[in-house]
This record gives sequence, C-alpha cells and structure tokens, in this order.
Amino acid sequence: MKKVNELMLLVQCFFQEYLTQDRGLSLNTVMAYRDTLKLFFTFESTRQKKAVAKLVLEDVNADAVLLFLNHLENQRNNSIVTRNLRLASLKTFSLFLTTKDVLRAGEYQRIMALPLKKAPHKVIDYLEVNEIKTIIGELNHDAKSERRDHALLNLLYNTGARVQEICDLTVSSISFGHPPVVTLVGKGNKTRMVPIWQDTAKLLMNYLLDNQLTDKPQAKLFMNACGQPLGRFGVRYIIKKRVKIAEKTCPGLKTKSIGPHTFRHTIAMHLLQAGIDLSIIRSWLGHVNLETTHAYVEIDMEMKRKVLDAYSPSGGSKSLQDVLDRNKDILSWLKSI
Repeated sequence: MKKVNELMLLVQCFFQEYLTQDRGLSLNTVMAYRDTLKLFFTFESTRQKKAVAKLVLEDVNADAVLLFLNHLENQRNNSIVTRNLRLASLKTFSLFLTTKDVLRAGEYQRIMALPLKKAPHKVIDYLEVNEIKTIIGELNHDAKSERRDHALLNLLYNTGARVQEICDLTVSSISFGHPPVVTLVGKGNKTRMVPIWQDTAKLLMNYLLDNQLTDKPQAKLFMNACGQPLGRFGVRYIIKKRVKIAEKTCPGLKTKSIGPHTFRHTIAMHLLQAGIDLSIIRSWLGHVNLETTHAYVEIDMEMKRKVLDAYSPSGGSKSLQDVLDRNKDILSWLKSI
C-alpha cells in the first residue's frame, strides 16, 4: 500500500478544519496563510531538489524557516513587514503542528520562538482637505462609471473602511435611516456600523436607483464594467486614475503615494483635527487596540510642533493668524459635510 504523506494531510487539516472551523478566519486571511505555505514549500522544494509532494514533517524546522525568511528579503526583495507577516503565518502553522505531531513539538516551538524583525517606522501619509476634495470632485457625472466612482470614493473617505471591507459590501449593508449608516465586516469577521453623511447617503441612493439595485439586497454594491464585483485592484485602479486627473489642479499630489488605505488615514486625521474623541475614531476605523489609533495622535502632535517652530520669534515673518484661519476652514468644512 502506498504510504500517505503525513505533512500534506496535516496541511489539508490546517486549512479545512483549524483555520476555517476552529478559528473562523475570513477567506482573505486564509488565503494569506495559503500564500505563505505555497512560498515556503516551493522554496524548500527548490533548495532540497525534490518535489513538493515529497516534503515531510522533518522539513518544517527553524533552520529552514530562517533560510526562507532570508530568501524573502534578499531574493524576492520583500519588505520587513511582509517578512514578519510570513513568519507569523508559519508560527501559526507550527502551533497547529504541535498538537498533531507531539514528537517534534520541540522543533515547532523553535519556529514559534523566532523573533520578528524590527521594521523602520513608516510615516503615515494622508491627504489635506483640499486634496481629498479635488480627487473626489474631479468627476464627470454624465458617465455611469463616473457616478459609481464618485459614490465609491465618498464612501471610502466617509467611512475610513479598509478596501476589502468596501469590496465586500452588499446593497443591504447600507441603511438609509436617521442617521444613515453602513455596516462593515472587518478583520476577524467583526462587524461595525459607521454613520455616513447625508451627501454620501444621497449619492448612494442615486447610485442604487441608477443601477436598479434597490430591490436586490444581496447584490454586491460596487460592480466593474464586466458586471463582476469590484475587487481591491479595481478600487486601486480607480483611485490612481482619479489622482492622475486631480494632479492637474493640485500638483502637490504628485509627491504622495496614494492608495485605498490613504483614504483611511485621511479621515482619521481629519476627525482627530476636528476634535473627535480617540475612542470614537477607534470604533469608526474598527481598530482592535487603541494603540493603533494613537499613531494618528503622534502625527498630529508632530504637525503642531512644526507649527510652533515655524511661528516662533525666530521662525520667520509669517502670521500665526494664517494658520489659525486654515484650521478654522478645515473644521468648518468638516462640520458642513
């Protein structure tokens, strides 16, 4: 009788039972684990010059994982953040293996003990009020796709939703009550309700009527030109296209790297600058830890420090009143939407 490959059986169990049934992880999270194991097994297959199907449990060890992590950084040019995410996935897989392969539990614990690599602190990039208004406002409402894009970008900014949360929205996710709200399903399938402004609600209602979606609650909210649900890359493409148009009247956008997550950072900063309590912003964005939200406070404090430096007695002849006026304009605009 042909011997069954125990490693491959456990990999199957890891995905079909542990991740989906025992832990209830979302499809996107499961796919991230899948990608990591595919890369690791492919690397080991090449390194040991044997087929992936021939890999065994002994091949999952700390030394192999370290070589794989070096490969990610040096050959694939992955960032430290990506490297750490891959390691986190392998640690979870190793934790699962300790419950199934007790004899090699010590080796799996060595993998779980591997430290994450310290990544350089990345500055949060966000848009000023005039920049976000330019991007969203530069649209031709005569075209159906343009009206979709207008509703999409307004909702993305209004809610600060992650791009996948936007892509997963259905018609029933929008409630046009008082106030209107959108129900988002975030990481770990955690649900949160975010209020939307009346202007955003009006755009969404017109969009639903425009596309005859009002009586289709289970339909995906945003579709592409082929009638398929809009994906993450589709949203990114729309943003890049809109930014390119906006650069003509707002040249400062050329120096910024703008994607879906920039909208999330932007609304967080604007809410903070408008005096909204940090705990509310945390709920708005769906952060698990308040420490994550606190990063925006650090950026805001740095901005204020620069203002004080610029307008100190030795900082030049610019008027402090100009700064106060600009801040007043920002707050007034936020209150009006």
